[in-house]
Amino acid sequence: MLINLKSSVFRLALAAVFFSAPLAAADDPFEIVPVADGVFAAIGRPTAPMAIGSNAAIIVNADDVLVVDTHLTPAAARALLGQMARLTDKPVRYVVNTHWHNDHTQGNRAYVNVFPGGAEYIAQHATREDIVHKAIPFISDQLSSVPLAIARLEEQLAKGVDEQGRALSEAQKQERGLQLSRQNAYLEELQQMQITLPTLTFERSLVLHKPGRTLHILFFFKGHTRGDAVVFLPQERVLITGDLVTHGMPFPRDSYPSQWAHTLRALAQLDIDQLIPGHGPVQKGKEHVELLASLFEFLSEQVRAGVAQGKSLEEIMKAVDLARFQERLPGSSPRLLQALERAYNEAGGHLKD
Repeated sequence: MLINLKSSVFRLALAAVFFSAPLAAADDPFEIVPVADGVFAAIGRPTAPMAIGSNAAIIVNADDVLVVDTHLTPAAARALLGQMARLTDKPVRYVVNTHWHNDHTQGNRAYVNVFPGGAEYIAQHATREDIVHKAIPFISDQLSSVPLAIARLEEQLAKGVDEQGRALSEAQKQERGLQLSRQNAYLEELQQMQITLPTLTFERSLVLHKPGRTLHILFFFKGHTRGDAVVFLPQERVLITGDLVTHGMPFPRDSYPSQWAHTLRALAQLDIDQLIPGHGPVQKGKEHVELLASLFEFLSEQVRAGVAQGKSLEEIMKAVDLARFQERLPGSSPRLLQALERAYNEAGGHLKD
């Protein structure tokens, strides 16, 4: 259910409730991390009662607010709105979708009609196309897969064993119970899910000139997807990357590895002190950006050389030594192999938009 705050009286009453509460509470779904003056990262807590998905960034300008990414569910976005009301009573005027993936876009609708005049939804033009042709159809897939996940969790809790037949500890039972609660709530949301589309798209760059702050919304090259946008705040030296950069190894299923390397090198040229990634904690400096750039450069170079020699994907996978990246990106092996396969298809000209 969407809350309509067009009534200024209602908005003032709601703000009074939130401002009388402490700025942080132990049961808040999000940890709100101050990054710079008026700039915050919203990072989902592991104990949150709803499925959250992506990080968000909150930029409080002199006269309005810009939010970057809207999570997996409208419930998560509404929860963030509640926590934001403790920071400011200024209206959210802009919502940026960094890319099309459902865990960054399905909460868009929570911002519709919440503030008088509504919000402008901003994305790179390819992202809007992919929301239409990929994210929205994927809701149907989730309507089939989520009930299966619920059934698996119910069976494990009923039998007290995991999928391999091993006894569940009390901690594991509690964790699966939380997952089950989230999945049931998520299924209810999916059954009435509508993704609000971007209303303003751009090709390479869009600049918002706000009093005392300039916000650069930029697209360099394809990367994690074909339409990844970043938000760069030059005065604050802060970069918000979506899933071009995450904690550890980003998810490469829809990626273009050689172009991802070029994008990361471009990001590393920006004058930044802090980075809000699509998932994981706020990062200091550019070390992780440069590590990922080196990784995708290495993968692409090795694969191109193998393709030129007529090697098969299996032969290239056996030949490429990923040990140094596996050491620095623990648990990344499955995603590294998936990225290598994407690089192979990219080098062979088989990745189609």
